[in-house]
Amino acid sequence: MTSDRPTLTATDRRLLAALDRTPNLVRAARAIGVPRDRAVYRLERLRRLFGPVTVTVRGGAAGGGTQLTAAGRRLLARALGPPPSANRWTGRYRRGPPPTVELAPGCALVVGFRAADGARVTVDVAPEAFVIARRPAELSARNALPATVERVRPRADGTAGLDVRWGPVRVRAELTVPSIARLGLAPGRRVILYAKAVGVRRVATPGSPRS
Repeated sequence: MTSDRPTLTATDRRLLAALDRTPNLVRAARAIGVPRDRAVYRLERLRRLFGPVTVTVRGGAAGGGTQLTAAGRRLLARALGPPPSANRWTGRYRRGPPPTVELAPGCALVVGFRAADGARVTVDVAPEAFVIARRPAELSARNALPATVERVRPRADGTAGLDVRWGPVRVRAELTVPSIARLGLAPGRRVILYAKAVGVRRVATPGSPRS
């Protein structure tokens, strides 16, 4: 079932907020843990849904970059608030190497941050941060999660939500409808979800110690 209502995802919100802080697309994408190409796609999707939300500025005292338009700032202002936590989990930090967070037996994420060995930490991964493959691939991503598709949720805007199970852990990913068709994704299909260590973000929780 599809919805005709335009949606602003958690990654869209974080991308706009990153560009508001640092009007540089490469740095903004790196800050939220997604590739530059994915960030370009997200901005193009927002342009189709809401109109121009960014403008490219060349040269000048600020050195140019990608800046939010007035419409982009209004969209971000409306979206302020706690982002959805589709992939938020709590586990035990292990120093390694490599440093990991153990979520369940056989399910650990390689991370790029430091914490006390054995500490309970909360992490999240944006659904758009995953690269999905049917077979093992040579990628720089340090996390490769063997999973099984449970549900595919196409949307009217050309994107689709993908619910998968990685061992006992449920994971939500997002990709385009054409990618769903090209990969032949359907319930029961085995896939591998790839994510970079920097895409696994530590989430501050009340009372959590600072590393």
